[in-house]
Amino acid sequence: MNRRLQTHGPWLAVALAAVAVYANSIVNGFAMDDVFIIQINERVHQLSDPSSIWLKPYWPNYGRELGLYRPLAIFGYAVQWAIGGGAAWVFHASNIVLHAGVCVLAFLLLKRLVGAGPALAGALVFAVHPVHTEVVANIVGQAELIAGAATLGACLLYATRPDGAGTGWGRRIGIVAVYAIGLLAKESAIVLPGLLVAIDVAQGRVQRSRAGLRQYAASAFMPMFLLLATAIAYLALRVDVLGSIGGVDAAPALPFLREEPRLPTALRAWPEYVRLLFYPADLSIDYAPGVILPVDGLSPMALLGAGILIVTVMLAVLTPLHPAAGLAAAWFLITIFPVSNLLMPIGVVVAERLLYTPSFAVALIAAHAWRVAVQHRHELRRRAPAFAVAAVVLVLMGTRTWARNPDWKDTIAVLHALVTDHPESYRAQWSNAGLAGAAGNAELRLQYLEFAYRLWPYDTQMITELAPMHISRGNYARAIEMLESSRDALDWVSLTRYQLAIAYIGARRFDDALRETIAADRLGFGRALLLPLYAQAYEGLGRNDLAIGAWHASLRVSAGDVWTYRARLARLLARQPDTRAALAQLDSARIPAADSAGAAVVRALRHAIGRNCYTLAPHATAPSRDGCEDPLAEWRLLVPQPATQNARDSQNASAAPSVSAAGGRPR
Repeated sequence: MNRRLQTHGPWLAVALAAVAVYANSIVNGFAMDDVFIIQINERVHQLSDPSSIWLKPYWPNYGRELGLYRPLAIFGYAVQWAIGGGAAWVFHASNIVLHAGVCVLAFLLLKRLVGAGPALAGALVFAVHPVHTEVVANIVGQAELIAGAATLGACLLYATRPDGAGTGWGRRIGIVAVYAIGLLAKESAIVLPGLLVAIDVAQGRVQRSRAGLRQYAASAFMPMFLLLATAIAYLALRVDVLGSIGGVDAAPALPFLREEPRLPTALRAWPEYVRLLFYPADLSIDYAPGVILPVDGLSPMALLGAGILIVTVMLAVLTPLHPAAGLAAAWFLITIFPVSNLLMPIGVVVAERLLYTPSFAVALIAAHAWRVAVQHRHELRRRAPAFAVAAVVLVLMGTRTWARNPDWKDTIAVLHALVTDHPESYRAQWSNAGLAGAAGNAELRLQYLEFAYRLWPYDTQMITELAPMHISRGNYARAIEMLESSRDALDWVSLTRYQLAIAYIGARRFDDALRETIAADRLGFGRALLLPLYAQAYEGLGRNDLAIGAWHASLRVSAGDVWTYRARLARLLARQPDTRAALAQLDSARIPAADSAGAAVVRALRHAIGRNCYTLAPHATAPSRDGCEDPLAEWRLLVPQPATQNARDSQNASAAPSVSAAGGRPR
């Protein structure tokens, strides 16, 4: 019994600690990206169409532009959706179990590298570290969990081969299979070959001589070749699905990551990494501008970051001489590099989820620190303080994790947490706008959105939420100003072009409206929403035949009968003149019984048409005969109403794009 306890007790303790600190997250629902990736994503709600799961980008909209491809994560969500019928607790339970499994793998790898006792200390730190909360308590963190499990599992397979022995084919196949799993879950797993070499160096398998290096290269050639072939195959599949390796723009809300400030801003993030890993008291849902501002040139924080990077590289290079410090530095350097913005821009400057696998470096440091603290086993004076300090650290970290889990309960909870923790962030003020909107206070929502826009006027998604509010108030010039700026920065966002076309119609800039409608059409925006804009642009340009065709097409594809479309079409037909067809459109109009104002408009329009008030004048907006009134004269703009709301994202800043229209009514 004692032997079994000694064998299984440590890893069971690690697993139980991981489960304990995240147990309260099982009551969380769908929050932020969970909503769009899982809850309203039809790909996840079925298993009958494998191609939509395995051969599509991660994000349902703008997936190729954002450059994410994680089919295994999508498949896992689909399986869990089928098992639980869409219940959120199934996903959260899976995350907790996965995290516990990763922690056990961390313990087993640490045990191989530094021994059982230190491994327990390091793995417990990994299990309760607060920086992991976003990954475990937010459902879409599952991609990180799978990639982390694959990375640690492959490292464990590699590190546990007998000393002096090569890597057998069974072990090679296992490592390659696990590597493929990691890659298909999340891109960051691609760094595995570098980690394996670092582990070999730390374990003393690489002799520092010419002959030793040749011998190591010969023994490592086949496993590394297989891993390289797997990575190339994965990248080829990724290019086939996305059209490129990194996407058109992984950071649409952060233009500075596409420009010269990218490198100094990337260096600015390194002090934040250190703080989050070693003093995770102040955490944030998001580290957008306001929390971390872009850096133009070598600011003091960028210089500090450069110094930390240089020290990390130097320690990594010293791995053969000082494996304890060297492997931790090498592990962090290798795993953080692809998501550090040093190589290519990603969707964020800093995100806690990106530190999940890199934080194993902290577990290594904790394990080595424990070994040093208790190496004199018979000196109680030295052991007791070590136990006390370790216990306090673990309790504080676990308490912080437990307290933060509810921040990811749902999107409203996330917004509250961001506002509470970092009100200086433009996303916090955007969150305030969301909370005001949820409370039904449209005016306060507009004020918060304007404040957020002044703090950071580059977020296309936020602009497409703010601009329709100005359009609905007739502030077309303001909407056009911000939408044009957004379009010039990101010309591939079809929603921006669509809203800009609406604003141009309201401002009577019909040539510009037609150009933007065509652009949105080419970008694949929904025809049902674009056809009414074509009709209004053509009508404004006096191209009535095309406008009539567009209104007919709008009625064919619209969800249900839209009487306002028929009213506009009837007026155009009356100008042809085709009175019979015009009246037939009004006869077909289906006006809700409660809409007395709409019924009055149709009666007035029928009266005007019956009196032949409309002529062939192509630009006429009012009847030409004396005594006639045009009941549609005040209809400056008719905004189509989407049947459904489609989602788009800028990585952990999701919000459904809104069109400020109610029932396709004029304004």
